[in-house]
Amino acid sequence: MRVKILKLVSGEEIIGDWDSDTLTISNPVVMIPVSKDQLGFQPWCPLSEEEDIKLKEKHIIAVLTPDTKLQNEFSRVYGSGLVVPEDNELIH
Repeated sequence: MRVKILKLVSGEEIIGDWDSDTLTISNPVVMIPVSKDQLGFQPWCPLSEEEDIKLKEKHIIAVLTPDTKLQNEFSRVYGSGLVVPEDNELIH
């Protein structure tokens, strides 16, 4: 699974661990703008007990790769906690 942003026909943009083979998203959250340069995460289906949600292909407009900063933040909060350094943070 990989962290992906899904644009849905409802207009929602959700981020989560996406499995393209089963059309399943794990730990889906909605991205909420908090300030000019910050996003917050809110559970997509907060009253559901399921962590893995199977979507129908007809409800998905696009599957996008988030930038490294957003992937790292999602992973820190909902995933393994591992982060990928950005190019400018690598030692040469």
